[in-house]
Amino acid sequence: MPLNRRALLHGGLAALLEAFALDGLADTVLDVTRHPGLTDRVTVRSTAHLGEVLARLREQWHALVKTDNLLGPRFALAGVRNQLSVLQGLLWTTDDVQRVGVVQLGAQYAESAAWLYEDSGDLGRARQWTLQAMEWAYEADDQKMLAWTGYRRSQQATAGGTAAEVIGLARAARRDEERLSSPTRAAIRVQEAYGRALASDQVEAQRLLDEAHQWAADDSDGDARGGHGSFCTESYIEINRANCWLTLGHADKALGIYDSAVRTLPSVYQRDRAAALAWMARAYVQTGQPEAAAATARAALPVARDAGSQRIVSQIGQVGARLEPQKGLAPVAALLADLDQEAA
Repeated sequence: MPLNRRALLHGGLAALLEAFALDGLADTVLDVTRHPGLTDRVTVRSTAHLGEVLARLREQWHALVKTDNLLGPRFALAGVRNQLSVLQGLLWTTDDVQRVGVVQLGAQYAESAAWLYEDSGDLGRARQWTLQAMEWAYEADDQKMLAWTGYRRSQQATAGGTAAEVIGLARAARRDEERLSSPTRAAIRVQEAYGRALASDQVEAQRLLDEAHQWAADDSDGDARGGHGSFCTESYIEINRANCWLTLGHADKALGIYDSAVRTLPSVYQRDRAAALAWMARAYVQTGQPEAAAATARAALPVARDAGSQRIVSQIGQVGARLEPQKGLAPVAALLADLDQEAA
């Protein structure tokens, strides 16, 4: 029973094909992705063969994570979706023993899909894929992935949930944290700190951020080889400290932290830099510096736009809306013109 090589190869090439719009090939890849029924069931000849396939998909996951950090969801999502189609095809033909490894890796890819959809502005699909990741992680008894999906649900709750829900999900994610990698422990604390800021608990927010530093990642590659949360470097923690101060109404304290943290952020995290600049622009608005706000937001916009990060583009749009009354200032007019072009 041969492996569907076309599906496997397309999974690895999909991000490249979409990135460079290679005409008919890209159309074929996207057709298979958007209509999973077109992908044949994927079968393997032996346990060893399955192991090789899963090892290959794990390695490609790291490459796709780095693609996302460098270029954003626009260039990573096609690859993740295609690898998910391969894994879903394998689930049709593996037995109960083989299935564990497939669903465990499936949970990893499903969580990546959730993040990429969220960054693309599709929170509905993001939540669906997070729940799928949670289900597969539960089936595989993958406690680390269960914790990570709890962390991601806490992040998603910031879009419309209560501070108590954000905090509760983050605390649940670190319930058995001695099993978790150091970067995961750091990232969960950063998320809980933001929940505390939403609840106006300044002291606890700062304490959690201080605590997160002892588990901070030292990652400049951006491929998550250190485990989930590898992006949670010292610079990332400090950017989120600034976010917390801004949320607590202390934009003046946030500005200095943003400036120094953005300068030390590893270069691979381009989208995180754009996100930090969008938050920094909000801080400039709150401190009555419209020209600095516009210039900072305008610097973030091309990165967010080219990456397909609708999440950051929307944040920049909110800054533009706040600056509308100052449209007579040249930097503000330039930002509003860029945003009008984005919307066209």
